[in-house]
Amino acid sequence: MEPEPENEDPAIVGAIISSVIGILQLYGWFILIGIGAAYYLYRQIRPWYSQVSQQREFNQYKKIDTGGAQSRLEAMERARLKMQQELDAQAKEFAEKQKKKDEEKRKEKIEDWERHLQGKGYRSKTKAPEEKPTAPATLKPKAKKPLKPDYNPLMGDNGGACFRPTKRGGASGGGG
Repeated sequence: MEPEPENEDPAIVGAIISSVIGILQLYGWFILIGIGAAYYLYRQIRPWYSQVSQQREFNQYKKIDTGGAQSRLEAMERARLKMQQELDAQAKEFAEKQKKKDEEKRKEKIEDWERHLQGKGYRSKTKAPEEKPTAPATLKPKAKKPLKPDYNPLMGDNGGACFRPTKRGGASGGGG
């Protein structure tokens, strides 16, 4: 068997261990607080750093993917054109309806004038169902809510908090 190698300088190892223990005894709390602060800063900075790195990767991808951006722009333009066409069709339909209404009003005025010339009266006696007046004056007025729903002076004493007038007589006292 071979003899185990002996530590040639055990004094150096002992000196290093004793100096490390001495440093920990003197500055242990400061080291512990420093490690805690470093860990806290690491946890605060890590999400920001990952976000920045993802943004950098995304920007590199955007620079490379110009064809995809062009296709998205073309798709948006097609959608806008489709929406504009729908809006134009709705406007055209509305204009046609307005023309029909105007034409009906014009014919009605002509008929009224012809009736007037024949002596039957200037305006038609029957109104179209569309022209019923919906003025606020024709609506029934709303009933007012009572101030207190439980109180009615005509019902008599309800047994609760009711009003009782004071006695009629002056203050009683001497003097005369």
